[in-house]
Amino acid sequence: MKPSRFLLSIKQIITLTGMALLATTTLTAAAADVNASVLADIQKAQQTLSSTEKQISQQQQQLTTQYQALQQQVQQLREKTAVARRAEDESTLGLNQLTERLKGWQDQQQYQKNQLASFIRQHHLAVTDTNLNNQLQAASAYAAQLQQSLYPQWQARDIIQPNGELINAKVLSAGPISWYWLAQQQQGGLLAHRSNDAEVPTVALPFSDNSALAQLQQQSRAELMFDPSLNKALLKSTQHESAVSHISKGGVWALPILAFALVALVIALHKAWQLWRLPAVQTASLPNARVQHTSGFAQQLASCSEKHAIGHQRDDALFAVLQHSRLTLDARLGAIAVTAAVAPLLGLLGTVSGMIETFNMMTLFGSGDPQVVSGGIAQALITTELGLVVAIPALVLHALLSRKARSYYHQLEALALSLSQSPQPQSAITQEHAA
Repeated sequence: MKPSRFLLSIKQIITLTGMALLATTTLTAAAADVNASVLADIQKAQQTLSSTEKQISQQQQQLTTQYQALQQQVQQLREKTAVARRAEDESTLGLNQLTERLKGWQDQQQYQKNQLASFIRQHHLAVTDTNLNNQLQAASAYAAQLQQSLYPQWQARDIIQPNGELINAKVLSAGPISWYWLAQQQQGGLLAHRSNDAEVPTVALPFSDNSALAQLQQQSRAELMFDPSLNKALLKSTQHESAVSHISKGGVWALPILAFALVALVIALHKAWQLWRLPAVQTASLPNARVQHTSGFAQQLASCSEKHAIGHQRDDALFAVLQHSRLTLDARLGAIAVTAAVAPLLGLLGTVSGMIETFNMMTLFGSGDPQVVSGGIAQALITTELGLVVAIPALVLHALLSRKARSYYHQLEALALSLSQSPQPQSAITQEHAA
């Protein structure tokens, strides 16, 4: 039994070995087939990859070309945008320049209008229309008239004499200066102003010496007197302003200033009369202090010393008389001090009101005419002048009256101190015991 089993095992081994060899051969053939298939797949994949890479390269080139084209378009658009921005900035700058230039022309036109209006007012041209063309025509006509006046001739015109009589006289005009001559009276002089309208009379200022005008009538050549200030000095010499008219120019604010001035003046006169008529105070001397031949507050102090004995009762009575005298002496002096303080403030208030009115006039009529500005400022300063004129004397009067009142009060104090320690008269003591 044992040999047969061994042989069987060898057969099995051989069978198994053959089967293993067969399987190995089969596996080797299968592996070869797999390798061939894998190689074929790899080659196919490589070909596909190569084709894909070519396509990607071609597409990348196309995209690069398109990107470059788009980048060029963006650069061109940027350049166009910069050009458009520069053009817009230039147009904006040009508009600002045109606006400034237009504003300058408007300011120049307004300045010319103001100068033309001032020229018309100064020369009294009969132009009521505000049209610029009409004003220019009137100014041109006046200029032509001045051109003709370079060759002056005697003309018959109406003038007003200083006494107010209207007469006809011969008038010679040389520019803005005019002379007149009365042949019948053999009298002549310088005209204060000359109007463009021949029917409007002018004011005459006669000469004391008419020889030059007579020589001019006879020989057509003479040395004449004229006003180099173009009638301004003549107007100044003929202009006489009263105090009432000067104060009335201050307006409504001059009234309270005058009211304060009147009150302060009345109080000052009353206090001056009251203080200067006070009796002199004679200071009593100790130990036998007596006050004789006196009146007023000194007499009241003496009466207190006679009625009361030395002590608190006398001192209280003397102090009460002193307080009453002080109130009487200082009464109504505060009104003068208030006037001295309030008058400049009212003047300043009137000045501010006048300046506001002047600026309103400048807004309406412009500042081309200096007479409008200077006249308004002069009227505005009248209240300040009036306030100072009232305040300075009021301050001086208050100081003088207060000093006088304090001096008299100090004399009363000295008298009261002397009387406070003076012995009571015997008669008063007797009457006190009798009572």
